[in-house]
Amino acid sequence: MRKEEWTVLNLLLEAVGIVAAVLYLGLQVYYGISYGVSLITIAMNAVVLILVYAGLTLLTVYPERVNGLSKETCNGLVRRYTMDMVRLIKLIFVLGLLFASICDVMGHQINSGYSMVVVVLVVGIALHYERKIFRILRKKK
Repeated sequence: MRKEEWTVLNLLLEAVGIVAAVLYLGLQVYYGISYGVSLITIAMNAVVLILVYAGLTLLTVYPERVNGLSKETCNGLVRRYTMDMVRLIKLIFVLGLLFASICDVMGHQINSGYSMVVVVLVVGIALHYERKIFRILRKKK
């Protein structure tokens, strides 16, 4: 990511995502100790978070890979919208896991529809930004 692409809002979103990820990992360890969850389960939850977070971070650094565009095509608003889309999806993913972990630690059972809400949010964000990107690319041709 280029230095000039960082804005205060981008930095804030990244900071919130990092803090949420660290809190999630800490709550997973606490939940495992408190409720006797196996170490393998805790490790698998941590590995899933780390791999998805790292993958989405790489897509933020290389936004042309998201839509399979060339570097020349993925510039300006297309690049910005792609990076914003990936950044928001990463934030929703981490905050969704953190909320579920907080509920687990507090002993509250989450409704089964909660996962669908998170998925609908992610798909909605992706469709919104992809529509914007598609319009820009169609105007360029």
